[in-house]
Amino acid sequence: MLALLVTPSSHAQFVRFVEDGQQWQGKLQTSINRYVAKNGTEVELVAAVHIADAAYYEALNAYFEQRDVVLYELVTSEPDPDLSQQARDDGGSAIGFVQAAMASYLQLQFQLQEINYGADNFRHADLSMQELRSIMDAKNENFFTMFMNLAAAQMASEQQARLNGSGAVSSFTVLSLLTALAADNQGQALKYLVAQELGRSGGLIIGAELESQVTILGDRNAAALGELQQVLSDGSGQRISLFYGAAHMPGIERALLEELEFSMSEQTWLDAWVIP
Repeated sequence: MLALLVTPSSHAQFVRFVEDGQQWQGKLQTSINRYVAKNGTEVELVAAVHIADAAYYEALNAYFEQRDVVLYELVTSEPDPDLSQQARDDGGSAIGFVQAAMASYLQLQFQLQEINYGADNFRHADLSMQELRSIMDAKNENFFTMFMNLAAAQMASEQQARLNGSGAVSSFTVLSLLTALAADNQGQALKYLVAQELGRSGGLIIGAELESQVTILGDRNAAALGELQQVLSDGSGQRISLFYGAAHMPGIERALLEELEFSMSEQTWLDAWVIP
């Protein structure tokens, strides 16, 4: 389930797809990256995918029990940052509903229903729905334009990666989809393509300038980092985890390294999807 790799690079990878050597088989993996301050304080960035195997969430729950503080993401309108059972059941939003439906189709589990958000060491580190709407109004955005901006930023990053010779080709081509649909194990084949694409697109790094223009990334990262700085200043713990979607991690890592002067020390990979 876990594989340890000490990484000297200053810019880590947070999600990847590992081929198994057999047709329609492989693993989607996410990382836990450890960063250490000069005073010994340890911050670990725990990259998340929001639908995954049950064993993945079981491993994360066991890991979180060992941490002093777990800062987590969730844009919610609830006054209580702990998730109600209803929010856990329905995903808390239209996006959550879609993710839960996708989890069901791909025979995976949904993060909100598997992670123990009620644990004493969990601490909300995200925008509220009201805060998100206020920021969007100030930028003259709506949810459609916000996600279009995210897509545009991702396409720009993909184009730059290809120019640099580091961009992977999308797994979603007409040929690959037709091949998957014609496969005897169609469900497994489609799951494989989705995992490949998540591993590819999740590995893209959006630069600071583009990130700051994308509310769902830049402003939420700022909220997470603000809460992290509060924890660092109030002495809540020496072993801190920040549990956020993989797309947020490059920007958060940038702040850790460049602004807060942490140094990366270790990287651990977890199997999120094991196919078949």
